[in-house]
Amino acid sequence: MDVRPTFLQRLKSLRLKENLGLKILALVISFVLWIVVVNITDPFGTITYKDVPVKFVNNNLSTNGKTLEILNNTEVIESVTVKAPRSVIRELGNSNDNIEAIADFNRMSMDETRVPIEFSVSKYADKVENIKATHTTLEVNVETRRYIQKPIMATISGEVSEGYVVGDISTAQNQVKISGPESIIERIDKAGVDVQVTGFTDNISTLSEVVLYDIDGNEISNKNLMLNIENLRVDVEILASKTVPVSFNVSGMPDENSALTGDLYTDVEEVTIAGKKATVDAIAAIIVPSSALNVSGLKSNLNVTIDVKDYLPAGIRLAPGDFDGKINVTVAIEEYKQETYSVYLKNVDMQSGPDGFDIDWAEKNDYVEFTLVGLARDLDKLKLDSLDYHVDFGDYSMANGIDTFKTGLYRLNLNLNLPEGIKLKEPVTIMVSLKKAKNS
Repeated sequence: MDVRPTFLQRLKSLRLKENLGLKILALVISFVLWIVVVNITDPFGTITYKDVPVKFVNNNLSTNGKTLEILNNTEVIESVTVKAPRSVIRELGNSNDNIEAIADFNRMSMDETRVPIEFSVSKYADKVENIKATHTTLEVNVETRRYIQKPIMATISGEVSEGYVVGDISTAQNQVKISGPESIIERIDKAGVDVQVTGFTDNISTLSEVVLYDIDGNEISNKNLMLNIENLRVDVEILASKTVPVSFNVSGMPDENSALTGDLYTDVEEVTIAGKKATVDAIAAIIVPSSALNVSGLKSNLNVTIDVKDYLPAGIRLAPGDFDGKINVTVAIEEYKQETYSVYLKNVDMQSGPDGFDIDWAEKNDYVEFTLVGLARDLDKLKLDSLDYHVDFGDYSMANGIDTFKTGLYRLNLNLNLPEGIKLKEPVTIMVSLKKAKNS
């Protein structure tokens, strides 16, 4: 009975070890030829994609009360180069839609500073030899999220047209809520909106960006912050303005032994008003009524503080500025001074003397004294030789109901031509003698 050889026996009979070197060489040559053929028929090429955005996956930081800041612009890949057969390169084309850069936050480093970026193509991924990028790591800053609320301050820039001023500034909202990284939030000192008013002559209503500032007034970028309102409606009132004098009136009479000097002192003589142009143009002065400056019964100066806002006409206000409307006013009042003078009788004129009589002075002295009362400055400039001293028989006749004079002594009032503000303290009389004329 014939026995069939086993597989191993047959394999040994093939003499595989004969000419082994030639057989290996043939294998290598075959592989190289295969590579050459492949490259000749579909050679490798590359394509570069510029500014490829990184897509984030599994980013749950916000739900965990944290914030994410991308550092060094690593959220965009400057260039990504794909190496693949040219047929694949042609299929992929130049669109960035065919390349993906993915940062999976589940793979973020323990110190929360880096996330690896993985790259893939939209099709023929199995035929791509490799993908190279300018960077392969997303650099991040992760912080605790904080929330604050700040008042919004409205300001203006520039200058309105000449003859106009800025009135009230109002905003649709006066608070802004801000959230973001703790390191940025703690730098925020205030929030504001600004409106440019240069050249305006009428009211402004505009949307202005809400800007955040640090304590030194430097602007803080909103890039990594969330604001509940980023643009705010601001209304700016533009008013016509004009500078006008303030006029004061005085009422009442001081104490009987005092008088107004006629002087009124004030630390503000004119004010700048604002309002609608037609209303402002009609105002020539601000009148403070006499009821505000009542000197009745006073012996010395009246010192008062007037709030001029109380006396502005309807539709008029003070122009914005440092002046609060308070004006300090002094109405000068002085007590009367009295001085005693004398005049020689020879300098006193006799008027309306009766006919048929010799008239002569019947006084013991050749002079008469009189006391004048008035303000010191009026008495100081009084000229005694201009007072027109005289006695008048006509006045005496009328005052005493006498039609006919007889021989005897009569006491007549000394009359003086006194300037305004000066008076006799009390009447002064001079004794006069009437004698029948010798030739009458």
